[in-house]
Amino acid sequence: MIFYILGILLKIIFFLSCTVLVLLIIEKAKLIFFPHLCTCNVDLSGKVILITGGNTGIGFETAKILAKRGAKIVIASRNVAKSQAAVLAIIDASGNPKVEHKPLNLNSLSSIKQFAEDFNRTYGRLDVLINNAGTVEINRSFTNDQIDSTFQINHVGPTYLTRLLMDKIIASKPSRILFVSSNAHFLHNLDPNDIAGKEPMNVWIRYANTKLGNVLVARGMSKVLPEQVTVNSLHPGTTKTEIWEQGPLFVRKVINFLMDNFMKTKEECAPTIVHLAMATSLANVSGKYFDTLRAVKTHKVVTDELAQQYYKDTLRLIENRVKKFEKFYTN
Repeated sequence: MIFYILGILLKIIFFLSCTVLVLLIIEKAKLIFFPHLCTCNVDLSGKVILITGGNTGIGFETAKILAKRGAKIVIASRNVAKSQAAVLAIIDASGNPKVEHKPLNLNSLSSIKQFAEDFNRTYGRLDVLINNAGTVEINRSFTNDQIDSTFQINHVGPTYLTRLLMDKIIASKPSRILFVSSNAHFLHNLDPNDIAGKEPMNVWIRYANTKLGNVLVARGMSKVLPEQVTVNSLHPGTTKTEIWEQGPLFVRKVINFLMDNFMKTKEECAPTIVHLAMATSLANVSGKYFDTLRAVKTHKVVTDELAQQYYKDTLRLIENRVKKFEKFYTN
């Protein structure tokens, strides 16, 4: 019996390792066959850019690049100490002193509302909103808002934040909204009626469903925004993040070995976000999904009809949770 169980575990590890290896080889191949560096020469002086999760990883690298172009960068995250250190590092790397941090906990709808109210009072404009922060939890939990934590941080929270900042974004047009999604959305098993993520599902499906949610909301939102306000979603690339630090030790060792040798670096993942944030060629492009600087196809389940319905239903879920939520573009 023991050898039988070990055999099954080894097969699972082998399958996961092969899957990760194939995905990472594809990521590296994109760097060879497709342009992957943003060559836009745009002066962002006077622009205000908000990046959630800009204190670490891909968000941090993105913030550095955009700060070098002269924009005022506002990092929104819940880890104050790490964010303050990130602000100093970005200022040092970019030579741009206009980098700030504002506390934001996407795991709490009240925190999101408080952040948005503070932002709207403090800043006169918002040219680019980059919804970058994300998570995945091996041990499932629910927030005080009765939403699965992964669903709230990755999907519901960013949608609510965008809604609360929308008047500022529209007043600043031409302006842009970005949702950092993932090619993991192709692995989804989405129930459109389960926006709160309450149904049983494994960790990978939960994550994939939230990333599909990003794609759907971006597309649905694009159908109702005024001219000169664009919204797009994107896959930045596969890199080593905290998701790979969870799970059994041996599995982590094997997968991390593959990622250390084949994955994209965080620096290689940032250009697609930067490109969407500033490229003049994308001034009128909205509702698309990007990978390696290019608009690409999404999963076939993504249609205009489903996207608009999912966006509306997400707003209705938020309305139900916060009680005092004005409907926005839901007609």
